[in-house]
Amino acid sequence: MKNYILAHDLGTTGNKATLFVRLGSLVGSAFFAYDTEYAHAGWAEQNPEDWWQAVCASTAALLRQNTVCTDEIACIVFSGQMMGCVAIDEHARPLRNAIIWADQRSVEQERWLSERIPREEVYCITGHRLSASYSLSKILWLRDHQPDIYRAAFKFVHAKDAIVARLTGVFATDPSDASGMNLFDLERGQWSGRIVEAAQLDPHKLPEVRQSIEVVGQVLPHVAEEAGVA
Repeated sequence: MKNYILAHDLGTTGNKATLFVRLGSLVGSAFFAYDTEYAHAGWAEQNPEDWWQAVCASTAALLRQNTVCTDEIACIVFSGQMMGCVAIDEHARPLRNAIIWADQRSVEQERWLSERIPREEVYCITGHRLSASYSLSKILWLRDHQPDIYRAAFKFVHAKDAIVARLTGVFATDPSDASGMNLFDLERGQWSGRIVEAAQLDPHKLPEVRQSIEVVGQVLPHVAEEAGVA
């Protein structure tokens, strides 16, 4: 019987895996750390492959410690750090390090965008101030400084969405994470055409927005063993 919920929280310092019974009681947890690279002042990057290894390792440790079989897991759920920029290809593999929330390199892109759409309008649409902290300015930095990466990117996502895509082949995010991109229209519940147009951004590079309570997809057979859920 599928009695357990496996949850992952991809934080800034590492991934915390937790196991719950169906009614919500905590069974156990495991933590796997990863590094942040600070190549220049104001820069902060992480390797998405480290996230993947952390998810795989913490899953294996958690199930082993609690003697739980993979066929007892009802579902896998994710939360994680927001406001980053993860460029992935159509196989959900990273094209470069992720530019995480703490990175401030895209101040010039923020300024450029503020000249094309008023900051007050961005706030009214998204509920957030226009900021280099958010994903949009970081995507624009990549477009300006690493155009080959921008063109090759199938989607720009956040940390948990990159792992979900690798597990399922579905490129999706939820409204909470979408709101951390400076691109999400809160009233309409979709990507803002006004901001996308002002940013001259390719809208096809954004993931589908799904409700957080939805089942996004099934774990792909060819990654299930590596992820520790086969």
